[in-house]
Amino acid sequence: MSCRGLLRTGGAAIVLAGCCAAATMAQTYTADPGTWRPVAYSDLTFPRGEAESYASLWQDQLDESNKKAEPGNPGVPLNTSIAVGNRGASEWHFSINFQTKVVALSVLSTPHLCTDEYPSPTKGIRIKICPSRLATFENNSYSVIDGAACFVEKESGAPVEDSTATVTYAAYDIPTRTIRLRYIVSHQEIDRCAQSVALHPENATR
Repeated sequence: MSCRGLLRTGGAAIVLAGCCAAATMAQTYTADPGTWRPVAYSDLTFPRGEAESYASLWQDQLDESNKKAEPGNPGVPLNTSIAVGNRGASEWHFSINFQTKVVALSVLSTPHLCTDEYPSPTKGIRIKICPSRLATFENNSYSVIDGAACFVEKESGAPVEDSTATVTYAAYDIPTRTIRLRYIVSHQEIDRCAQSVALHPENATR
């Protein structure tokens, strides 16, 4: 799908994001993509810098979430006069620069878009199932594959832990051409969240 053509015809916001933000998502060549790395998080309430790229990637879903009823008042339209920013929105991402193309996996969490939740071993830490997007940028073209993945969220009452206790890890598996995901909550592996995201949909596995 051509960025130039879609911009000319007024394509979706996610296409605009792909055309404008690929360099921001992974600015330098990823020398060892197979190494497990913690994913990076962005607060999308008032996105700035790199977070703007991911907010643009998710703009259609953020708009949908912003239009939903205010939490605790089902069916009552949100008062847009107080709806400043993308309420409660955040994402995590893992990006790889292959020199010839850039791939970015992003998972979005908002109060209204996550569809399920797994039991957590620790009070105050939620394990949600949220929408994911795998964006590929290559030769001035842009493609997106929608899916779902876990999103680990610490609430205000979560216990104080060391930096390795609750982490989401990602790595690129070269033989299978998939991004592998691991989730650790309070030093416990969350096996049901483990996932392999194929760079090509015909190879998709979970």
